[in-house]
Amino acid sequence: MHYVKSHAILDEGGERNEVSTINPSERDCFIENESSGDNREMRQRLTTLYRQSAFEQTAHIPSQLGEGYWRRIRTGPAIDLIQCDVRFHEAVVMGSREAEEIVSLGCCLDEGIRWSVEGRADEIGLDRGEISAFGDLRTASVCRYEEGKRFRGVSVNIARPDSLERLDSLSLGRLTSALRDRNGHLDNIRMTPALERIVKDIVECPYEGDVKQLYLSGKTLELIAVYIGEAIQERAGPIVPGMSRTDLDGLHRAKEILDRSSAAPPTLAELARMVCLNEYKLKKGFKLLFGMPVHAYVIERRLEEACRLLEAGAATITEASYVAGFGKPGRFAEFFRRKYGTSPSDFYRGRAARGEQ
Repeated sequence: MHYVKSHAILDEGGERNEVSTINPSERDCFIENESSGDNREMRQRLTTLYRQSAFEQTAHIPSQLGEGYWRRIRTGPAIDLIQCDVRFHEAVVMGSREAEEIVSLGCCLDEGIRWSVEGRADEIGLDRGEISAFGDLRTASVCRYEEGKRFRGVSVNIARPDSLERLDSLSLGRLTSALRDRNGHLDNIRMTPALERIVKDIVECPYEGDVKQLYLSGKTLELIAVYIGEAIQERAGPIVPGMSRTDLDGLHRAKEILDRSSAAPPTLAELARMVCLNEYKLKKGFKLLFGMPVHAYVIERRLEEACRLLEAGAATITEASYVAGFGKPGRFAEFFRRKYGTSPSDFYRGRAARGEQ
């Protein structure tokens, strides 16, 4: 999957060092630390990370090299979610090449990071709290991890983006078009509260097994959609016809309000006043932007909360129903079965078996 061709990188003194050509049949990537050169053990772990077909795979850093991990979670047929939390005892240089065209969406949660890409004179980087998109990553890249610094981030890799029917073709088309216009890299943007919440939900996912895969699949697509809404709209025109940037900001604020108060949400009229939109724009724009009416979105959030409580064993079915905002358990059971295809009681009884998987 990964290999590196010869190109120059800068060392700490600013001198250019040539990286030897690496044949893909010999190794997939290179990882070098200053004291011992090529780190075969770490390279093998990362190669295994991407070659395994399991839903979730983790590669831990060897203790002599540092601490932390890379985790790959397959949330769709062509979508990988990557979580990284690493700290090295000494400076480490890593290089790789993707075997196929991908679109990658990455965000930085801790120390900033920089890398050089074959064919580009300038470096690419992300600082704490920034998010950006990168495209056509078949070119070789080299990244340097500084000694003692903690690098923590989340990225989404979309392989063969033109073949993904699950994503809105117009929005994804705008993203890939913008990437081509900007030589494969969009300007970094600061993560908005909406993006921060999604990333936090991903990092702190409370589920395991099949429920975890379902939850992260939805969150990954939500992250892609909200990023497109935040970063691409100004370059490619409004995503929602007839809505200005101010209107879209109001719709995102409405969604954030509902996320915080789904158990006891404001009325539609109250919500419209809170985000400075009329009710018509709120109803129409919310459905177009988020794919469902306001009321349906509230139900979705309530179901997610109830499911989380039941999965954790933190509440009975009746308690989960009232805490999430459904009230009577019968109404809760009706919505739960409609979404998950099973009753809350069967789901509750099956949580122990899921925990053993």
